[in-house]
Amino acid sequence: MVLAAYGKAMGVTPTPNKDEPAAPKSPEAEALDRLKASQRNDRRNAIGDAKGRAREKLQKLLEKLKLLKKLYANDPKTMAKALAAAAKELQGAVKDYAKAAKESGEMFKADFAAAPDASLTPDQQMAARKDLEDQAKGEASADMDFIKGVRSIANALKDDLTTAKTKGILTQPGKFERSDEVKEAEEGIKDLETMTEDLDQQIRRDMPPGSLMKLEA
Repeated sequence: MVLAAYGKAMGVTPTPNKDEPAAPKSPEAEALDRLKASQRNDRRNAIGDAKGRAREKLQKLLEKLKLLKKLYANDPKTMAKALAAAAKELQGAVKDYAKAAKESGEMFKADFAAAPDASLTPDQQMAARKDLEDQAKGEASADMDFIKGVRSIANALKDDLTTAKTKGILTQPGKFERSDEVKEAEEGIKDLETMTEDLDQQIRRDMPPGSLMKLEA
């Protein structure tokens, strides 16, 4: 303290101690910080709940496909209809997940753009930044796991449709492979794949700035 005061009196600016925090915040500033932290936590929980519901839909649909294969193994026309409905249902899950992922990306972008907390030491600020980057990377990794699940089911839909088309060609009158049921299923799967790729690109755009993390899906 004496040296600092002496330096100030002589017109010399003391070198800041990286372990020394800035002046404490006012009670009003602390209350505002708590409010912001609470709002962020609520928003993050809401996003997590929305993603969780989409993941549940994915799991239920996976179980549903197993049942469909048993129920309509010998009914290619009904199977094609069921696959079209499943593709549309999965599209809904992807759409819901994409909306939640978008909100998550916007939240992290705002966090990264915010000025560091001046009440923390430089080392504490760096630690807070690292924690934020880890959160964002973890979120992106979980998002990619969801995409892997969607792609896996989409591939299963295509395989099941191929099987239904083969049986239909052999057992149904006319050109079954050109039937409305097959076309609807094919279009539904194609739209699903497009939505999934869009979600993939969206998530990669929202990755932490400067991150070298490689995501595979």
